[in-house]
Amino acid sequence: MGSKQSLRFALAAGLAGLAWGFARHRRDPRAASFAVLQALEWFVAYGGAVALIEMVRGALDEDDDLEVTERITHIRQTVFDQASGEG
Repeated sequence: MGSKQSLRFALAAGLAGLAWGFARHRRDPRAASFAVLQALEWFVAYGGAVALIEMVRGALDEDDDLEVTERITHIRQTVFDQASGEG
């Protein structure tokens, strides 16, 4: 699933969580707080945070103004032992 599609799915889950939170806590004076918390939980659970991070990372990777640098992550050193000349 693409990141935009994942984000839409997570937003839909968040809206459903908001509605569920209001319905579940409708008699509580802190119903709005509980509903927002439920929406946030469902948004994160259905991949909303991951989708947002992927979109930001993709936007940063597509930026042509950034200087491309190479990163050295591993150095291998090979030592050859040359035997003395035969003679």
